[in-house]
Amino acid sequence: MNAEPDFERLRRVVMLIYPQVASVDVCGPLEPFGLANFLTGRRLYHPITASVDGAAVHVAGSFLKIEPTCCCNDLPDWIDLLLVAGGPGCFAAAEDKSIKSWIRRLEPRCARIGSVCTGSTVLLASGITNGHKIATHWLEAMRLKTDESFSPQIEPDAIFINSGKFWTSAGMLAGIDLALSVIETDHGRQLALDIARFMVMVMRRQSGQSQFSSQLMADATEDPRIRRVQLYIWENPHANLSLARLAKRAAMSERSLGRRFKEVTNITISRYIEDVRLSLARRLLETSEQSIQAVADNAGFGTTATLRRVFQRRLCVSPSIYKASFGTVNAEADDEVANGGAMRMDLENIVNGKSAW
Repeated sequence: MNAEPDFERLRRVVMLIYPQVASVDVCGPLEPFGLANFLTGRRLYHPITASVDGAAVHVAGSFLKIEPTCCCNDLPDWIDLLLVAGGPGCFAAAEDKSIKSWIRRLEPRCARIGSVCTGSTVLLASGITNGHKIATHWLEAMRLKTDESFSPQIEPDAIFINSGKFWTSAGMLAGIDLALSVIETDHGRQLALDIARFMVMVMRRQSGQSQFSSQLMADATEDPRIRRVQLYIWENPHANLSLARLAKRAAMSERSLGRRFKEVTNITISRYIEDVRLSLARRLLETSEQSIQAVADNAGFGTTATLRRVFQRRLCVSPSIYKASFGTVNAEADDEVANGGAMRMDLENIVNGKSAW
């Protein structure tokens, strides 16, 4: 049985920043912790930003300068969550000995430690992850997968991962998903739901990054013939996607299309089709009340048997169990039976302007 949430203790959440961080990687994940204070009218979290020397840093694009709360040397003895922000400056930060040294020194003082987006690159470079699974931006995951020293740790499709004390998230706004999950762990599901609703967003996106990367990589593919095939698959997952039909659309021979597709995308056409169909099936199971057969039809799998085989092979779970766990009907039922003693928003004080961020 889970221990009762500790509602009273102030929790310190630190975001480690460096030059050329992405501003949303810093501010996005910290906002839910401030909102937890605002919506409850209680001091639940103390969000902190820290740079190694306490100096202000320019964000990527230099349209904003962040003045940190303190330098690393002035951080408290105990930190409940330390996150390393991501951004284009992550590569320089991953080579910065002082940043890596501070991460190693701070790790024993942290109940949880992790990263947002490409902050994973800095976290991995510090050497503290000890083989734990790590989430990162899907594009950075592709790069890290080519590095034999880091490849086994990377989970390219995860929105966020909780692996022991390590909490890591995928691209940018996925840091908010991570923050909401931390708040749910600390103070219960009801408060996390209240914060998500206040931010006008879903509490948790269960689909992996493939729902974004499959389509975005179609836009990024240099060969217009392959891009045309990818976008056709994405827009018509339930259609007849035979190699002959796709080759005709690309104005290539079947053999040339198969070879060129693999060369450009690093996956086969059949795998790409399955990725797109699986992504759509997951989204339908999460967000609609369609039957399993209807999902199989609309996602292009045709039969429930095929849908089940793919789910078992790729996700190690059946479509029905996936729907029961992550579907909207299940989530709404959870809301209705929320514990009366759960931490939740204090609407009266918010409306009356008596709540502080």
